[in-house]
Amino acid sequence: MSGIEPVGFSLAGGFVTVVATAATASLLLAPAETTGRVLIMAIAVCAYAARGVRAGVALATAVIAWFFGTGFLVNGAGELSFGRQDLLRLGLFAVVALGANACAAGCRMVAARRRLRVPLPGEDPSRLVLARN
Repeated sequence: MSGIEPVGFSLAGGFVTVVATAATASLLLAPAETTGRVLIMAIAVCAYAARGVRAGVALATAVIAWFFGTGFLVNGAGELSFGRQDLLRLGLFAVVALGANACAAGCRMVAARRRLRVPLPGEDPSRLVLARN
């Protein structure tokens, strides 16, 4: 992520990812294989959130995935339900999205620290050169 990607583009990317994943999961797995379908959707949410989009976008993508997962992959015909399993699925998508997003943020921080080299004990700070990509 470049850091200046507009939120609207990120949300649209999440939406397209979810729709493509729902279509793929419904073509690959039989309607009775709901666990596999949900797992494919969770992997897609994880991969999209790991791109480093904003946390709000990652969470919104998780909610969109829940809508499509519950409506088309589990229940069929776009029917949403709010039972215990449906809410657990929503929690799964949210945890996966925020977890992947946090990991991406951690990786960005580590990369930034490596670029901004800190002097070692006993090293002359005036001789440090910033690392180039």
